[in-house]
Amino acid sequence: MQQRMMSEKPSKFPATQPDGAPLKSITQVLLDRRATMRFKPDSAVPDEYLDAILSFGAQAPSGYNLQPWRFIVVRDEQNRRRLRRAAMNQAKVAEAPVVIIAVGVKSDLEQRADQVLREGARRGAGKFEDVEGAKRGAMTFLSFIPLNAWLNRHTMIAVTAMMLVAESYGFDTAPMEGFDPSAVKREFGIPAEEEVVALLAIGRAEKPEKAYPGRFPLEQIVFSERYGAPWQGRR
Repeated sequence: MQQRMMSEKPSKFPATQPDGAPLKSITQVLLDRRATMRFKPDSAVPDEYLDAILSFGAQAPSGYNLQPWRFIVVRDEQNRRRLRRAAMNQAKVAEAPVVIIAVGVKSDLEQRADQVLREGARRGAGKFEDVEGAKRGAMTFLSFIPLNAWLNRHTMIAVTAMMLVAESYGFDTAPMEGFDPSAVKREFGIPAEEEVVALLAIGRAEKPEKAYPGRFPLEQIVFSERYGAPWQGRR
């Protein structure tokens, strides 16, 4: 089956939150965001906002631009209940109006590499005569690393991008790793060889909001030049 040409950067997307409020800045989102424990069951994520969230997630970086992710958008109430049973019976899976299943894709990596490298060359990000060599380099690199770890790293970058964009639009989110991958695959037709990486619930949080739990200070988690050396940042 012929592959579709890759899309352009998103150019049209909502410029405000659904109620007309300005978008939250990325720095404010990072300060305000909390993992939502319970969602309002009657909340909704309008289609134009969901499309924007997914479009910006698709802009996430990935090694060799292979984009090794696929996303299943679960909105139907019965399907969310099925997903809840596969996700340790977490109530928020059924409560949130949207849950995205993030899948890391192992299959067809070489074919995908050929597609993205040729498309990159067509757009001026490389040369056609270098495509075969670059593809061999990409496949050689992937043969030397744990593929599941690689898939998880890159897919989670995309999930994080979607989470932050959703929060900037004023929605609440809950990234989740508590699920049975085999059950999720079985219930949603995901091929056995692919990797279920995470779930991302999006909606409106039920009050009260989760309190800020605190973070370690930089001097405890950041080192200067080598592990264990005190961070020489601002004093």
